Amino acid sequence: MKNIKNILLGALFFVTATILGQTKITGKVVDEMGDPLPGANIVVKGTTSGAATDFDGKFILNVESSSGVVLVSFVGYESKEVSYTSSDLGTIQLISSNLLTEVVVVGTGIVDLVKDRQTPIAVSTIKATEIQEKSGNLEFPEIMRSTPSVYVTKQGGGFGDSRINLRGFDQSNTAFLLNGQPINGMEDGKMYWSNWSGVMDVANAVQIQRGLGSSKLAISSVGGTVNIVTKSTEKREG
Repeated sequence: MKNIKNILLGALFFVTATILGQTKITGKVVDEMGDPLPGANIVVKGTTSGAATDFDGKFILNVESSSGVVLVSFVGYESKEVSYTSSDLGTIQLISSNLLTEVVVVGTGIVDLVKDRQTPIAVSTIKATEIQEKSGNLEFPEIMRSTPSVYVTKQGGGFGDSRINLRGFDQSNTAFLLNGQPINGMEDGKMYWSNWSGVMDVANAVQIQRGLGSSKLAISSVGGTVNIVTKSTEKREG
């Protein structure tokens, strides 16, 4: 009975000493804008002891030493090591690690849509002289009527009602670019020619790529890609 009592007293003493030996450190984790980061991880370096921030970005962590280093991390942000010698670490700011990994650069003049393509692909180019000859009172899509695999129809009879089918695919499955920049409707991917009434006057060339596009731009180009290249600015001596 005496031995059991001594064991219990020893266990109680050990637990008490462990609790008294621990130190609580507090702090807050925010992003570059000062907004809290809920769910950020704070771990004592070299151990498995850690905690997570609450909805307000605040945390409380029990540590066994009054000084040391904690590792603060959050998904999408650069991890940060913070040394502590006091119970309050204050505000810890993490920097976003989201980097631009790919850039699509479009030069001036006629854009080569198949430059990086290894397999053969059909491309037709309508040059400035041909555009001037065909313009007249036609809408812009109608100058592509004689291009192979291109079907142009004028629906409704109103201005801007023309529709283009490229290899059987409608306009929502064709990428339309202006100097390499996408101009398809943002919501439905369709092309509204009524918004581009003046493009006939400034077009220098039209390049039509038939078939699945090789462009890295985020446009559905199953039918193909139509790139409209405008004229350069005219400078005249005054």
